[in-house]
Amino acid sequence: MNSRSDPEVSAPPTCLRFDDFELWPAERQLLRQGEPVALTARAFGVLVALVERAGQLVSKDELMQRVWAGLIVEDNNIAVHVAQLRKALGPRAIATIAGCGYRFALPVQAGALAAPKLPATRPPSDELPGNLPARPAPLIGREAELLDLLALLATQPLVTVCGEAGVGKTHLAMTAAVQRQPQQRDGAWWVDLAPLSDPAQLAPTIARTLGFKPAEGEDPLAALARRLRPVQMLLVLDNAEHLAEAVSALAAALVAATRALSLLVTSQVPLRAPSEQLFRLAPLALPPEGCSAAQARSSGAMQLLAARAGSAGRPLAWTHSHDSAASDAEVQLAAQVCRELDGNALAIELAAARLPALGLAGLAGRLHQRLGLLGPGTATPRSRRNALDAALDWSHGLLSETEQQVFRRLAVFPGAFELDTAALCLADAQLPPERVVEAILDLVDRSLVGLDRAHAARYRLLETTRLYAQARLAADPQADEARRGFARGLSQVLAVAYDAHWGDPPKAWRERWLPEIDNLRAALDEATAHDAETAAALFANAWPLWEALSLLSEGRQRSEQLLPLLDGTWPAALRARFWESVVHCHTVEYPQRTREAATKAAALYRQLGDTRGEYLACVDLAFNWRVDHPEARAALARAKALEQPAWPARLQARRRITEATLATDSGDFALARELFASVVALRERDGDVGDALTRAVANLADLERAAGRLDEAVRLANQFLPRLRARQPSLDDFNLLGNLLGVLLAQGNVARAREVVAECQQRMRHFAEDSCMWCTLDAFALLHALDGRTRIAAQLAGAADRAYHDHGQDKRQPNEAADRARLDRVLATQAGETQLSAWRAEGWAMATGDALQLAFTGAD
Repeated sequence: MNSRSDPEVSAPPTCLRFDDFELWPAERQLLRQGEPVALTARAFGVLVALVERAGQLVSKDELMQRVWAGLIVEDNNIAVHVAQLRKALGPRAIATIAGCGYRFALPVQAGALAAPKLPATRPPSDELPGNLPARPAPLIGREAELLDLLALLATQPLVTVCGEAGVGKTHLAMTAAVQRQPQQRDGAWWVDLAPLSDPAQLAPTIARTLGFKPAEGEDPLAALARRLRPVQMLLVLDNAEHLAEAVSALAAALVAATRALSLLVTSQVPLRAPSEQLFRLAPLALPPEGCSAAQARSSGAMQLLAARAGSAGRPLAWTHSHDSAASDAEVQLAAQVCRELDGNALAIELAAARLPALGLAGLAGRLHQRLGLLGPGTATPRSRRNALDAALDWSHGLLSETEQQVFRRLAVFPGAFELDTAALCLADAQLPPERVVEAILDLVDRSLVGLDRAHAARYRLLETTRLYAQARLAADPQADEARRGFARGLSQVLAVAYDAHWGDPPKAWRERWLPEIDNLRAALDEATAHDAETAAALFANAWPLWEALSLLSEGRQRSEQLLPLLDGTWPAALRARFWESVVHCHTVEYPQRTREAATKAAALYRQLGDTRGEYLACVDLAFNWRVDHPEARAALARAKALEQPAWPARLQARRRITEATLATDSGDFALARELFASVVALRERDGDVGDALTRAVANLADLERAAGRLDEAVRLANQFLPRLRARQPSLDDFNLLGNLLGVLLAQGNVARAREVVAECQQRMRHFAEDSCMWCTLDAFALLHALDGRTRIAAQLAGAADRAYHDHGQDKRQPNEAADRARLDRVLATQAGETQLSAWRAEGWAMATGDALQLAFTGAD
């Protein structure tokens, strides 16, 4: 075919000018005095068709063929979009020729006054809050839908992209989110709901993604709504169909509670939420029957097939061949494939992955045989879900027996996985680990397994293929054993993580192991129900993960589930590490429970001859006294006798912190200062600029205050504050800020103390772990008392007493005791004891979170 005879290939002028507008057809932009004008994709298409033939009649049929090619729509669609254009351009821009069509009435000139105003250059990722990729994969064949979706996001608080499985909802939403991110003051955040099976975890999961979590006992949805009330943010909830009811309730609550939050949801079904704007995502545009080769190549489905064929190493002829006859023949064959696949993006990608093995003719020949359900049925209505299942059936049928076995076993992973982890969890006597890895890589080649978007070294099943694999696994007689094998294998993986925790650089450890949290939860659920010993092993090795993610409250909940199942006949090593995990999940928050667990762990480790284990248990036992106590001194002495110089710095630092804490309480400030300074040096040497270093500096500043060196305590805190502010907020930040508040009040610097409280309040917005500042309540109360807010101060004093009681801490440490003593003296000058006792009783009845909210009242 001679391309010169094809009207479709004639290029319009680069820019068309009329009135004070510039129209850039290729860039799909309309500018007015240099500023973009928002139009839907269809309205833009109508405008281009009219402007290119300015002064001439353009019939309705011509517009329908140009803008809605291959679709069946109502005639009034044109009128709707012409009305939109008249609103944007003015009423005289487009004339209606009754019964015939439309004419563009403004004079048009070719050529631009200036280059089109493109979207602002994306700033560096650290300047854009959020967790989106800086460079998402290109969106193919969805340009019009992207413009329409962006227009909705600019005006609607809740938009749901709804369509069949595999149609491309996630990819479209990601592209739209990246483009909207620069317009959102608080960024754009992505939450993949695919790993979630429990609706109760919906709000906590979103909160964790945003950097905070609800306090124990607080309604997670209410906490999330409160935290999001002041933000201007785009929040994307991906793969919501299996939690549609819960997502609907959450979305309705967030829309009602916020003013500037935008929600973008992808789901196979509508949410039916009150404020929902539904965006129906149709299959990719198909080549119309009998169209030219040029028209066929421009359709979205064909563009995707060509791109994926090239990625698979089997480029289609029309993308590189100079033989126009051969290219046109292949175009028609490819168009047939796309039509039979009904424009489903996943089905097209699965088909393209088979091109290297089958070729286009072989693929087309197999479609009728293996993907019959993707074509229109004669007896039943067409089901998009059935069509996708058929595509996956076909893909599954092309796998070897071993690949099929590995594919269905991968359904045990709720999210992403590493190759070595999968090998350990899926292998058995008949399926060695190396064969598991080989099969997974084969599945990657076949597009059934892909690289995880967030972590390049991890793989995952797409959610639709995971659901399909789950159905296959459910029909497998070995399904129960596969799930048990997953839990057992993951317990071994976490044992490796536990050992690495003591020696690996903290940042590298976190990057390597924190993505396992979803797999840990799934394995614990499975094992708790069917294999208590494996559940105990998982729990025993999981505490470094919970600690790094500030999820120790989740660990405490798991311990409560497992404690009744604990069996004294289990191996002593398992029971010892189990109690060690209980120690870490309860440490600081519940010292009495911690001391009990540490005593049991130490005895078991001593029985086993495990020097490191006994050392750690003794250190934790001593630390959780927090004050100079005979049992604390005895445990610390035992730990010092066991310590070995060759141990990693992280191990040695724990003992030094504990010894320094006891030395501070006993008044040996010189020893405490030396020990705390050595911990800071160890942390800086290891490159740990995170939570552990924050704690070390906070402890050193606290010591200087206890020693009466107030200026030095402030200097240390001020020196470290820039580091703290330069990284993401952490619960450990409040150790430093709380200590700084106390020393500023001791200095009499009330104005600066108020600033620190305001900073605490600001950083607390990232969290819902209200209990992290319970030991600072006395200092908060003292500030209120000094400002004359006597009732609030007395209430906070009562809340502090309750917090110390609930946490099993009978005695305050020196600085906290000094704050409380001064508080009591100030209050005694402001009100009588009867009134103060009543107000303290009110505070005793408060939850810690409510007390902290009260503490922030008036502080700024």
